[in-house]
Amino acid sequence: MALPTYDKSKRRKTFEQLPKGAYVVRIRGAKEEQNRSGSGTHITIAFDIAEGEYKGIYEAQFQNDTSEDKKWPRDAMFYLTVPEDNSPQYVRDNWNTFFADLEDSNNGFVFAGELKQLKDKLIGGKFHIEQTEWNGRVYDHTRLRWTCVADDVRNDKAGKLPADKLVAAPKQPTSIGSNDFVTIPDDADEEVPF
Repeated sequence: MALPTYDKSKRRKTFEQLPKGAYVVRIRGAKEEQNRSGSGTHITIAFDIAEGEYKGIYEAQFQNDTSEDKKWPRDAMFYLTVPEDNSPQYVRDNWNTFFADLEDSNNGFVFAGELKQLKDKLIGGKFHIEQTEWNGRVYDHTRLRWTCVADDVRNDKAGKLPADKLVAAPKQPTSIGSNDFVTIPDDADEEVPF
């Protein structure tokens, strides 16, 4: 059997993960969407790092994605619940804090209720690690958890970072995947199975 040819230009790019910390971010776009439960709405905000060593990290990930249905990286999305009459206080606090931080980060900007106003605005962001577990493996994601004023990030006064959200204990995998390797002890008498 002849093995298929390969294309060097289609080599997988090295993935760089944003370290947790405080960053100035630029909003790339925003849209209002229905919550999964169908009981309310949230604003989905796409962003990228705007300043410093990791400036443009998510744009680079997006550009390096070779899939046909590529999307903006999930780790570069922030979800802000739109408060309703019966919303808990923390939802209202998050809403008020986001827009106060946004206005204070953009000299003279006043939010008038139109999502298109958010494009290209700066805001400070506090990022933490959120882990997800799938098929016995744990994956780290650096996600925007809280906002702050952009100048507080620049002046190293952003304050305490949010606590990481870690997986307690991964479940055992249901099967060995195609990228898994089997470790064979050095003293094993069995031959390699291929």
